[in-house]
Amino acid sequence: MKPDIYLFSFIISLSFAATILYLIRNQKLKEQYALLWLTLSVMMMVLTLFPSILDDVARRIRIEYAPSLLYLLSVVGILFILLHLTMAVSSLAQRNVELIQTLALHECKIHALMKQNGQSEKEEGTEGQRAND
Repeated sequence: MKPDIYLFSFIISLSFAATILYLIRNQKLKEQYALLWLTLSVMMMVLTLFPSILDDVARRIRIEYAPSLLYLLSVVGILFILLHLTMAVSSLAQRNVELIQTLALHECKIHALMKQNGQSEKEEGTEGQRAND
């Protein structure tokens, strides 16, 4: 890669981090989810500023073509993000089921109370008519 592509990659990763911070500040992205994205953007910035790190790590783990390590790290990073999001969706689905069950119980109680009030109002109404007669 030429130095121009390093600068271009750094600008992309910097704008990515700025976008994440903007979304956090406007409360469109929760901090718990943003941590992964911020970590990813910092890693991108470090690798674009110091590309020799990738070459050194690739050489140490005996990967001959350093960009292959970058692809491997990208796939692993995406898998972790997908796992994190899947865990969040699973948690929200479970919470949704609990909320629906709670709502159904409350509706049942309200219906029973309305039915009980309707009967007592009918009883009061018949007693009132008897008193008038």
